[in-house]
Amino acid sequence: MTDLQTSLDSSGLPTAHLESLRFKAGQIVESIQALHRTIESGYQNVMPPWPDILSKYNILLSQTHNFSSSLVSPIHGSVKVNGSAPTDNSNPYEKIALHPSSGMPDSQLDNDVIPLLRNQQTLDVLKMENDTVRRLSEHMQTRGSLGVLGGPPAPLVQQSRFGATPKKPEYEDVLAECNEIRAAHDARVDRAVRAVTMLREKFDWKQRVEVEVEEPEELDWDPRFQNGPGGDGMGPMDVDIDAESSDEDEVESHLNADEGEEEAEAATQVSAFESQASNT
Repeated sequence: MTDLQTSLDSSGLPTAHLESLRFKAGQIVESIQALHRTIESGYQNVMPPWPDILSKYNILLSQTHNFSSSLVSPIHGSVKVNGSAPTDNSNPYEKIALHPSSGMPDSQLDNDVIPLLRNQQTLDVLKMENDTVRRLSEHMQTRGSLGVLGGPPAPLVQQSRFGATPKKPEYEDVLAECNEIRAAHDARVDRAVRAVTMLREKFDWKQRVEVEVEEPEELDWDPRFQNGPGGDGMGPMDVDIDAESSDEDEVESHLNADEGEEEAEAATQVSAFESQASNT
């Protein structure tokens, strides 16, 4: 391979467009790394601000869309493909194959070219994916693929020698647990969306929300020492906390009422189905 010299005529290649695609691909990689650093936050138990995540995600989405549009759109101009001028609707990328422009050693070929030909992940991406899967598996009861490929899970309590051995999880068990996690996540998201909808309908957010208790203009005023004649020691901060608690209680009661109605409707449908089945 080292002695093989290739003679590739690059005059018919859309070099300028390929360099543009290379630049756009580099931007996408940098955006992915920036979004990953924002989300992981140094593996701390904190959530970064949502506007920062949304902004970086929108940038990544826009860059990916532009990259995809550049691949599917035809190139107008005198770009020759296989020695012939393309038509107006032709796309030269469909007839371009990956090929080294000069000879290279086997080590460089295996590291740079072979992963692209086989559509494999790079070592950094593969290692990051394995670490992510391992961290997620540690928080699952079935332990994910680690539990399937490894031995049976250790019992939580000491069993007698006549007790049943723990069952080794199968891929169906892992998929079932993933479905449960997704259903629980979707339920929490739906509950949060309904709570936000109730708050949006309750207040007019286009205008400034009026404070029930006016704030004092004195900068040296401290609500902890506000206890005038006939006062009970409660300041505006305490009143605001009570108001927020009442709003939360109101939203919680509405959500619980909606969930109770859904459960009652489901029970009615089940009883109607059972009565229909008994009559038949």
